[in-house]
Amino acid sequence: MRISSTVVGAMLIAAAAGSLPATAATALFATEPAAAQACSADEVVWVDLDRGKFYHKAQPNFAKGSNGGYACLKAAHAQYRESHD
Repeated sequence: MRISSTVVGAMLIAAAAGSLPATAATALFATEPAAAQACSADEVVWVDLDRGKFYHKAQPNFAKGSNGGYACLKAAHAQYRESHD
């Protein structure tokens, strides 16, 4: 399947606006409080995009790395591997 540049552009604009379609990547938040507000009762985790893993708050690599963000556990679990570090 080939994706047109118009579709890619629309997805980039949606990502920048913070409103990705349901089939898009897990929403990442720049701050833990923003993620906590969006996640409600769901746990906030740190997603490391370079490793394709997510970390719980009690783990040493939580909020480490420059290429990642905060996400809700259920959404992160659907797309990334859970770290057991």
